[in-house]
Amino acid sequence: MQTLNDILNSNQYSTEYTTCSGCENHCTVRQFHFINGNTFYSGNNCEKIYSNKTDNSYKGTNMFTEKYKLLFFRETKNKLTPQKSKLKIGIPRALGIYENYPFWHTLFSYCGFKVVLSQPSTNKLYSNGIHTVMADNICFPAKLMHGHIFNLIKTSVDRIFYPFVVYEQQEDKLANNSYNCPIISAYSDVIRSAIAPSDRHNIALDSPTISFNNTKLLTKSCCEYLASLGVDKPTALKAIKLAQQAQNNYLEQLAIRNKQILDKAIAENRMVILLAARPYHIDPLIEHKISNAITEMGVDVITENIARYNSQVYTEINTISQWAYPNRIFKAAHFVGNHTYQNLHFVQLTSFGCGPDAFIIDEINSLLNRYHKNSTLLKIDDVNNIGSLRLRIRSLIESVQSQYITKNLPSTQHPFQTTKTFEGNDRQRTILAPYFAEGYSEFLPSLMKLAGYNLVNLPIGSLTDAETGLKYANNDICYPATIVIGSIMNAIKSGKYDLNNTAIMITQTGGQCRASNYMALIKNALTTEGFTHIPVISFALGKGIKNTQPGFKFPINRLARITIHTILYADCLAKLYHSTIIRTKSTTSKDDIKKLYNHYITESFPYIERRDINGLTNLLSCAVHKFTAHTNIYQHVPTIGLVGEIYVKYNKFSNKNVINWLIEQGVEIIPPSLLEFFSTTFVNTHINRKQNIKTISTTSRIASDTLHHYILRTIRHYDKICNPHPFYRPFTNIFDNAQLASDVINLAADFGEGWFLPGEICHLAQCGVNNVISLQPFGCIANHIISKGIEKRIKQFYPKLNLLFLDFDSGTSEANIYNRLHFMLRNAQQENHILTK
Repeated sequence: MQTLNDILNSNQYSTEYTTCSGCENHCTVRQFHFINGNTFYSGNNCEKIYSNKTDNSYKGTNMFTEKYKLLFFRETKNKLTPQKSKLKIGIPRALGIYENYPFWHTLFSYCGFKVVLSQPSTNKLYSNGIHTVMADNICFPAKLMHGHIFNLIKTSVDRIFYPFVVYEQQEDKLANNSYNCPIISAYSDVIRSAIAPSDRHNIALDSPTISFNNTKLLTKSCCEYLASLGVDKPTALKAIKLAQQAQNNYLEQLAIRNKQILDKAIAENRMVILLAARPYHIDPLIEHKISNAITEMGVDVITENIARYNSQVYTEINTISQWAYPNRIFKAAHFVGNHTYQNLHFVQLTSFGCGPDAFIIDEINSLLNRYHKNSTLLKIDDVNNIGSLRLRIRSLIESVQSQYITKNLPSTQHPFQTTKTFEGNDRQRTILAPYFAEGYSEFLPSLMKLAGYNLVNLPIGSLTDAETGLKYANNDICYPATIVIGSIMNAIKSGKYDLNNTAIMITQTGGQCRASNYMALIKNALTTEGFTHIPVISFALGKGIKNTQPGFKFPINRLARITIHTILYADCLAKLYHSTIIRTKSTTSKDDIKKLYNHYITESFPYIERRDINGLTNLLSCAVHKFTAHTNIYQHVPTIGLVGEIYVKYNKFSNKNVINWLIEQGVEIIPPSLLEFFSTTFVNTHINRKQNIKTISTTSRIASDTLHHYILRTIRHYDKICNPHPFYRPFTNIFDNAQLASDVINLAADFGEGWFLPGEICHLAQCGVNNVISLQPFGCIANHIISKGIEKRIKQFYPKLNLLFLDFDSGTSEANIYNRLHFMLRNAQQENHILTK
């Protein structure tokens, strides 16, 4: 037994400082040396070298570390007939390579090429590329790619390879799709613009378009690319077969090894954490060695790969299962929720700014709660915040360990809830639709009336709507989604509608953009408030959309003609309005032009509802005459082009009314065309076939081209009607815009506005409009690629171009927006002054 002196003496200690060399952080560690011979350390972040643990403490198994080794430590398999020249192909250790490296390594090695993998990630490597990052709010894994490209350039490889992977493998048939996020798919375009290895370093950057979900298309793409490197087809086919085997073996190994770790932990009654993440999160720098911190606490770490074949989850979520990596995370959460072992827990790693993850976080929480289990989310970025994350992990582990001894989980789970299906007897319901765009949404009730539905537009949006939206979705959701959800929930709670005879309608794109999942957010919000009796309708013309709605049919074949004419009419009115309001005669006010614009919108409704196309075009002729009569043909004004995300650029609340502000400053806005946006599908039909993205039948292609030719004839008719207006700007051919876009971006970029946005910018520049504003939601992952990401490359082709990128969310400062607009305004005014001299 210790005496009082022993206790007092034990408090006597000396201190010294040292620097830990365990990693690149070089923490300052303080050592306390006690008189009894014990030593205690403080100040270190990871306890990798200086640890306060006892020697007999157990360290858990780390599947993150094992997965990293399985991925990158591979044997080289040479082809039967070696290449004469050993071409060095550099592959960056970043983004999508963390998923498909076994495939690419085997493919190139068998063909006789030397594969050079960039060095492991370090802070120094990251710093070497940070100066070329185009968007400051992009995710850390994307920023890190720049450093890996410079690392490969330094090694003097012959070519750098990062493919444009649209689809990953679809691991189960029940998933809606297997898209990559836009950043993983298309980051080669950003690198080509920001670093330009081909131009600045004479190193080719190869990015063939790849789809892993279709073996035939995958084979075709790989054969075409390998042929460009001099590989004969028999060798290429053999290499592709071996590469697929290597990839499947790797994924199978991961599933088997994860199961072994879990089974052993269950047998020994140890705690296990399923650390669900993206493939690139196994990068030690990206994950900040969080997995090591967990295993140092005696806990085993497994990955989402264990739930590879668990497809039951899709019947228990509202979210569309469209992205390959989030699909795995859903399956992993369901696996943990359903597992009988109570000491198996779910933790998710996500990068700040991850768009798809923003949509799945709430759904995962709801899923696990139904099974009486918790979800822990750890957000990581380029800031080394392992200290705070470690504290959260330790709190989690100690909390669940104490509960595990006494807690008995209920044997039944809460049932999955969703909204009512829109049945045939629901056709008489009033359908509420969020307001989309001024000058376009007004036409929707008339078109829907033709289809037999009563649609009501909700108000345009307000600060109250934005605040309400944040109550039902986390603040990482993009701004348009926040406004849409808030406006719908405020309308439902307003008392204006009979909720037993009300439905909600939302559009869905069906592509890689997050907008496809607005419907899921709406359903979750309605369910949370107990409004499960209100159906939610998806209005979408594409495939891959998840919603059961037998009572809703939009007869597109019957209404296609009047729909096309209505959109063209709306586009033409917008062109007339914007070219006139800024050049009014002295006897006409801007309010007069605004009233004229609204008049011709309202007057068109009866013609649309009667499908009277001649009446509609005659009305447009009258509008041209009226607008022309109020136009001062001698007035020269500065012009600014408008592009951006479709909701923000058309909705004046979401863009803080910047268009009207510019009009008040005397600027002509060149408005975007909605019909041209929808017409991109005709180009995409050809791109999908040409670049082996989708299988397009000859019949589908002919039908698409036939419809496009009809639209072109109709456009020419509307241009002819509007040409008497002296400042009318005709429509463009969408294929011409695509050709312009192909100089700066891969036309496989079909997410958000896709290649259409840079195509618009290039067209404006060719027409002499050198000042262009791009309006987008803050953190829009699509626009990181198609807008900010390729700015440098666009300016190589159009040096006079002045681009301004404006990001919007509920916290955006109006003062900051308008201050930045003043610079753009001054440039436009100076250019106009020079031209009018």
